[in-house]
Amino acid sequence: MIFENVKKVELNTFGAQVKIEGWENDYVEVNYVLHGEVNVSVEQRGSRLIIKEEWKKKFFNLLRKGGWAEIEVKVPKSVVVKARNVNGEITARDVRLTEATTVNGTIELEECEAELLKSVNGEINAHLATAGPLKASIVNGTLGLTIEELEDDVEVSTVNGDIVLRLTDFCDARIVSSRVNGEVKLVGIDPNDPVIGAGTYRVKASTVNGGVRVELI
Repeated sequence: MIFENVKKVELNTFGAQVKIEGWENDYVEVNYVLHGEVNVSVEQRGSRLIIKEEWKKKFFNLLRKGGWAEIEVKVPKSVVVKARNVNGEITARDVRLTEATTVNGTIELEECEAELLKSVNGEINAHLATAGPLKASIVNGTLGLTIEELEDDVEVSTVNGDIVLRLTDFCDARIVSSRVNGEVKLVGIDPNDPVIGAGTYRVKASTVNGGVRVELI
């Protein structure tokens, strides 16, 4: 399915394997494969494209709670994406994300931009070409985040989880850390003067009962 004049894509799914990819074309393409008792609806409202995964209904409007979908979305690089998934996976490459959140699932990002990353009982692995402003948080899971260049402040936090944040020399960062029953470790960064480059942007790392590791790569 092809959709034109789209500026924002919103995905709300459960149990799905969602793959999002940026491309050079000026339209959005959506393809999906259904497994079991599930439907996918795709609706364009003005410049917004809304993609939802829904369980099929049986007698007396009761839901058939089974099945999942493989959803592939290709977007122009100017389009922003908001993706939420429960019990599934989100994979994205070369995409601008306003939000990527998961519960009991995983998020894999490559060469993306993102403003909000959040996971509960899941895992996030993200390689961002540029970042900021960005908030990334994990509860009962793991977060691996690599940032090539900063354009604004970044905040990472964990509760009962672990974070590894990797920054390059191009990140003009000033590291601020806080912890409650956890540990924040700096690697390749002077703990007495935790500044990378000009230190223009604030990078805050906080933990409650978890571990945070900030590395200069």
